[in-house]
Order: sequence, then structure tokens, then C-alpha cells
Amino acid sequence: MNMRMLCALALVCSAALAAEPAKAPTAAEPAKGAPPAQGQGMSGYSSMEIDAGHMKGNFATGAIDEMTDGVKIRLLSDDPDKKPLPIKAQTMKFTWKEGQNTPSMIVMDRNVEVNHPDAQITAGHAEWNFDSGEVVFTGDPVVNNDKIKGLRGEKMMLNVKTNNFEVSRVRADQVPLQGMEGGPGGGKGDASLLREGDVKDWAALIGRLRTEANAADAAPGKQIVSQISADNRKLLMSVDTAVLLQRKGDIVKLVNSVLKSPKLYSEAAWKGRALGEEAQKLVAAEKRSPEEQTRLNRLLLNAAYPELVAAP
Repeated sequence: MNMRMLCALALVCSAALAAEPAKAPTAAEPAKGAPPAQGQGMSGYSSMEIDAGHMKGNFATGAIDEMTDGVKIRLLSDDPDKKPLPIKAQTMKFTWKEGQNTPSMIVMDRNVEVNHPDAQITAGHAEWNFDSGEVVFTGDPVVNNDKIKGLRGEKMMLNVKTNNFEVSRVRADQVPLQGMEGGPGGGKGDASLLREGDVKDWAALIGRLRTEANAADAAPGKQIVSQISADNRKLLMSVDTAVLLQRKGDIVKLVNSVLKSPKLYSEAAWKGRALGEEAQKLVAAEKRSPEEQTRLNRLLLNAAYPELVAAP
């Protein structure tokens, strides 16, 4: 029997054990916590296909302890809407908690590749906590999908339950920054909207926005960044400035989405900034048209950074 057939047989044994009904506790045997419902312990996945060069495990319990010499697994779910999750690594080690029929942790080493439905992630090492759903990648992790190219970091965390991800010390080859859809504001022909040539020093403007966004006190940059979606905010605050400077057009779209917002102005944020007569009248107005709103916000942007952004 070759090793790949043995792995398949072990998986059948494991599945059979998972399906076996729990034995009722006796008086001399105190009840333990019930095992998780099928699929819950594996972040929504209920079974897996295995292809490995070598495996260590226990037929009596159905537990797989270690697979080496090139490992491919494909996690499957009973939920028809949850897509299979293919994973590769040179080695995989499994940790099992007593009384559970699914692993609590998988540690993957060398040539790790996770083909998530939304992105491919490669790394030198990864640890998957099935209880929390978090997969932590280290060893030069890289993310690629149809929008993000070459997103790198020292460490990445993907939560397969929520699809959220976090990256520390981010670098990227290509990251699109997309403005918010819809909402009130002037159209494309609105003369008050920002254009790439209106910014005199892009690097300095990005630096000011980041500094003020992280400040404890109210500031224009803090107010501007707060109007951006959470995903775009993370990218704006963490991606290398050199990468952002290659995406000026996307940043313009992002800023223009903020210029359409009626929630941009804050008296505390613009305290100490000199507002011209036109801006003061628009601030005091009870109602503003979409064009007037965009005009006011562009004037506010100029008042906050007169040396960096041209007046409309």
C-alpha cells in the first residue's frame, strides 16, 4: 500500500470516528464537554482530501499527527456556498485537543501556499488556529489576487471565519485605492473636485495625513482619514509611500469621495486654521447643494494644507 492510499484510508477512519455517536457517561465517568458540531472545529470545514509523501498518525483514534515530503490538502465544507480551500506545504503537523474529533492547530512549514477564494497567500511558515479561525503567516508572506499584486509584510493574519486580514510592515507592488461609491456630492465635472496637479507635494501630503490621523487631538487629517472606508484606511496608513506615489490617480479618487461628504467639517479639527469668507459662509449655511458641499470641503482642504494643496 503506497503512502497516498494510506493517507486516504486514514481520512476515512477519521471521518468514521467523527460520525460515531458519543457514548453516554456513566456514574463513574463524569460528563465532558460535548464535541463540536461537525465542521465547527475546523473553521466551517467538515472534511479534507489529502495527498502527502509520508504520514504519521494513529488508526485507533483516526488522528493524523504529521505529514511530510510534500503535502497537499483540500478542505471541504458541508455548506454548498463555502468553497474548497486548497493548501500546500512541505510539512504539516497537527495538534489535537482531548475529546475533540477535529484538529485544533495545523503548523505548516516551507513552501506554504493557501489558495483562499479571495487571494493566494504564500509564506515560509504558517500556523492555523481552528478555534479562532486565524492563520498567521511568517517567513516573507506574499498576497496576490486580481486587485492586489505582491502585497508583502513581516507577518500576516487571515481569519478564514470573517475573511479579515492584517499585515504588519506592509510593502506592495500594486494596490488599488478605491473611492466610496454613491453618496451626495458634485459630479465628475465639478470644478471643486481635486485633480492630480492640484497637489504640490504628494509625499508631504500623505505624511501629514498619516501623522494627524494618528494624533490624539482633533485635526484635519484625522477627520479626512476617518471618512475613508476601513480597508482603504489601512492601506493609506500602512503601504509604502513610494508605492502610493505610483497610484496618485487612485488617491485623487479617494480624496474626492471625501470631498463629497457632508460630515467632513469639524470645528475642533479646523481650529486655528484660517477659513476665508466663502468657507465661513458655507459652514454657516443651514442647507448646501451637492456642489456647495464639495466646494466647502475643497476650501477646507486648502485651509488645512495651503502649502501642499492649491486653492480651488
